[in-house]
Amino acid sequence: MHFPTAGGPFFRHLRIWHAVLVSLVVVTVVAFLVLLPSGGARPVPNSPCRPSDSAREDRPATSDVDGDGFADLVDEISDTENFDVTVVPGSEHGPDHDRTTLLTREDLGVPDDIQTADDPWRPTVADLDEDGHADFVVSSAASVLWGGAKGPQAGGPHGRIPLPGSGYHTAPIAGDFDGDGHTDLAVFRDSNEDQELVVVKGPFKRSGAPARIAAIPSPVHEGASPVLVAGDANDDRATDLALYDSPWDPPLLFTGGARTAGGLSKEPERLPAGENVVFGDFDGDGRQDVATGRSFVNSYDEDATPHRRGQVSVRYGKEPGKWVTMDGGDFKEGFGTRLAAGDFNGDGCDDLAVQLTRKKEAGDARIEVLRGGSEHGLGSKPWRATKRSVRGDDGPIDGTLAAVDDWDGDGRAELALTGGDRWWITDGTGRDEASFRADEGPQTDHT
Repeated sequence: MHFPTAGGPFFRHLRIWHAVLVSLVVVTVVAFLVLLPSGGARPVPNSPCRPSDSAREDRPATSDVDGDGFADLVDEISDTENFDVTVVPGSEHGPDHDRTTLLTREDLGVPDDIQTADDPWRPTVADLDEDGHADFVVSSAASVLWGGAKGPQAGGPHGRIPLPGSGYHTAPIAGDFDGDGHTDLAVFRDSNEDQELVVVKGPFKRSGAPARIAAIPSPVHEGASPVLVAGDANDDRATDLALYDSPWDPPLLFTGGARTAGGLSKEPERLPAGENVVFGDFDGDGRQDVATGRSFVNSYDEDATPHRRGQVSVRYGKEPGKWVTMDGGDFKEGFGTRLAAGDFNGDGCDDLAVQLTRKKEAGDARIEVLRGGSEHGLGSKPWRATKRSVRGDDGPIDGTLAAVDDWDGDGRAELALTGGDRWWITDGTGRDEASFRADEGPQTDHT
């Protein structure tokens, strides 16, 4: 599943909670790339969902860093001086904190002159050199830690993607944007001289050298640093690219597979107003759908929230010209602040996890899940709600929506929340499968 974080005020505060880095990517990250139901898949009465017993073999999880068949939880902790990535291996019991691996700036090959500031870099997990093993792409320097049979290892071979110029604020995300079967990378560049969307075409050599590089003039206003998320909105097997979280622009969608230098459409499509975008197959027809969230909560807590309910708008693959909008939560509750797609009950349809946040800087949050597989797709009423909190110096700190994946390989996705230096891994009913501190070494902790 692909899960974006970025440089907006809310996401900068997520750094304190050790915002997850999946990448998704995504991955960040995306629904069509992640582990789908296998032996645990089962039919659900009156559901159009179509579980597939062979999906695990056909579509291995790109977040499987060590190649053992289980998706891994990848967490990044950064500030101006430090840069660390933590990999918590998946297992039949979920993320195994006792086997956690810490990769430092030196291990990852991130140069000392790269300043991470307050914004977390999202590592991208992808097989760039097509050797069958996952690689790490980290930091705005686009450093690559090449994988092997046991995944990327400290002291292993390094490379660096030669991004043009400067002004990069996140690691590139992965996808096959031109549909040629090779993994590409996309990243947004915002420097004093230029704003552009850079597409780096695969395959890649071990030095990091790509096949070629294409630049697209910025589709957003000057000063914006949008989040990028990849998916397949038109079922053509070429990766599409969405940009969101620009204060002055609606979410935008570039379709992949175009006959352009970057493989993306010349002009992006404007999506319904919102602060995030996610892809998932909510109606079980085998095609990805697109959802946007709009909470109406301002990024700055001192600004008043209008007396409105938040919204989620969905466009199903079978009806590409139609958007369905659902209101959620109560007035001023911030329904739609964050979104994540995952198949929590293993029926073959993705469900939609929606975060509600009254005040983004305060970090209050709860998560409601809309069940996929209704007659028309997503149900408008929450299937379940999840909330976790820990004590903080100024009051409770709520766990925020951080990641979705199938870390135990049972064909049903789990939901990860993080807040106050703690992780919670919850199952499809909201029960904790694991809970551990993010700022400590491996230990047994199921509090």
